[in-house]
Amino acid sequence: MKKGFLILLFFVTMTNLTVFSQVTFGVKGGLNMTDINSSTIHNYEKNNSGFFFGPTAKIALPFGLGVDGSLLYDQRSAKVKTELDGGKNYSTTVKQQQITVPVNLRYGADLSKQFGVYLFVGPQFGFNVGDKTVSTNYDDWDFKTAQLSVNIGAGATIFNHLQVSANYNLACSKAADLTINDNRKIGNGKMNAWQISLGYFF
Repeated sequence: MKKGFLILLFFVTMTNLTVFSQVTFGVKGGLNMTDINSSTIHNYEKNNSGFFFGPTAKIALPFGLGVDGSLLYDQRSAKVKTELDGGKNYSTTVKQQQITVPVNLRYGADLSKQFGVYLFVGPQFGFNVGDKTVSTNYDDWDFKTAQLSVNIGAGATIFNHLQVSANYNLACSKAADLTINDNRKIGNGKMNAWQISLGYFF
């Protein structure tokens, strides 16, 4: 019984070491094109740009599978236009700053020794590090401390080191409560985004 346990422990340890040996570290950065969604009278300019960057890592698994994770500074913004009584238009830039942790399951295939493609999907956890409240001419955006979203996208690996990808980041929880007149809630806002990224693995 003890011998069997030791053998099992050995194989578990070796498996963990094998997986660990397939970990590759790198850095990545890219652009956000924010697609904001809310239930108020605002109008929004589409594809407001932002950016993200930070360290990343990926783990190669059997059968073309893999997992990647990153720790990113992520900034998104949207220009909010409000038309009030009298036909006056007001414009305010609403900015969200987060530390995000995307964790994706990957499936890929090598098309040659120097080029491969992959698909990925997974959750992303965001933690607000910017302003807690941004005021417009109509309401206040009270940003949440944490936010959950999902990534789905595709990418390519070139020369085993360079990685390019594109994905849509879909918010599953609201980014902010929208309030007026002493915190009277009138709706909420979500910040989805199209993202394009470039990474380099060492």
